Amino acid sequence: MPLALQGVLLSLAFTSGIGGAGAAPAGHAYLVMPFENTAEDPSLEWLSTGLALSLGEYLAGLGAQVVDEDERAVLLEGNGIPPGAQFTLASALEMGRKMRARPGTTRPDRLVLGRFNVTGGDLTLSTRSLEIAEEKARPWIARQGRLKNLVEVQNALALALAKGDGLPINESRSEILARQAGDLPLLAFEHYCRAMAEPDAKKRLQLLRRAAQEFPGYPKAGYQAAALLVKAERWDEASEMLAKVAAEPHPYEAGFYLLTAAIALQKRDPEAAAGAARKALERADTARGHALLGRALAARGDREAARGELQKAVTIDASEPEIDDLRRALAEASRPARRNP
Repeated sequence: MPLALQGVLLSLAFTSGIGGAGAAPAGHAYLVMPFENTAEDPSLEWLSTGLALSLGEYLAGLGAQVVDEDERAVLLEGNGIPPGAQFTLASALEMGRKMRARPGTTRPDRLVLGRFNVTGGDLTLSTRSLEIAEEKARPWIARQGRLKNLVEVQNALALALAKGDGLPINESRSEILARQAGDLPLLAFEHYCRAMAEPDAKKRLQLLRRAAQEFPGYPKAGYQAAALLVKAERWDEASEMLAKVAAEPHPYEAGFYLLTAAIALQKRDPEAAAGAARKALERADTARGHALLGRALAARGDREAARGELQKAVTIDASEPEIDDLRRALAEASRPARRNP
């Protein structure tokens, strides 16, 4: 497999598109900290990072930029802070300023703190948004419900936070989020959250498979599992996993179609690759999307259109590794065919 494609797939597997899913920023960039476990129940520790992940996905689905899990983990580890630690206002703002100063990362203007408590099956979730540069803290927002309805309660909390921060919320997005909360079993959500906090790729894949077993067709679990399988060059398994996904994995729609296009190219199906790349570009105009579409067009023999996609990709981001594969494909297509002596 070409080295450039390896780089693309590594990125697809571990930078899950949470930085806004390729959409235009909604005016804010967020650093969502792990939630504090005020119940002090060790069996619920997975909620600390799980709620932060889910809230970040919600905000990204509304078009905001979000510091991804890996960047946040590096920040916390570098400062000796365990996940779920309690933050004072001053210490939280200091973490926000440090993240803003890190080179080559999302520069958040908002930091989100959260905490949760469970008593006798009753759940309370609370969160607040801090404006980092202005050193201004918004009031705490809380939502209550039963633990078994965790996703529904979390979505209600996220919606209140988003409205308070002025993020755009249209009817279609609200419907997607309502469906996301509707039928998802708590155990499937737990496996997904545990998976995304697991640094070991093999264990992460096992947990994602378990999430998909608990909730067949689980979009986000299927997408993330397929990304890991592609990274391991297990193309057929990745294709099968994507085929089982019941709906577009919000907010990873663009990444889902980019992954689909990459698999189709590997399977020498340029028509399917072109279709998937175009769907990705409908959701986010990215250099990777244009480069993958260009490769599909070159494989179909449409070199002129492929060159057009190459130019679009270079204009958006000349450092996109997939561009090198497209250039090679065009160079090979332009070589005269060898004649047998």
